Amino acid sequence: MRDEVTVAVPPDLCRRCVRLLSRHVSDVPGVVSLHVGGGLLAVSGDVDAAEVRAARDRAGFPVPGG
Repeated sequence: MRDEVTVAVPPDLCRRCVRLLSRHVSDVPGVVSLHVGGGLLAVSGDVDAAEVRAARDRAGFPVPGG
């Protein structure tokens, strides 16, 4: 089953930050693809939203309430 999970990220990420975030999130089991833009991180695959948020936070981009 392929779902899409969307979580908040800071809206003003530079390219380097997007690469760093992508590396962390792509390590989450089940991730098929991801896209960062407009303050959102969209992840496709059989993934758990809590795991995606944890990966985002480990990458150094926690979002209050997001």
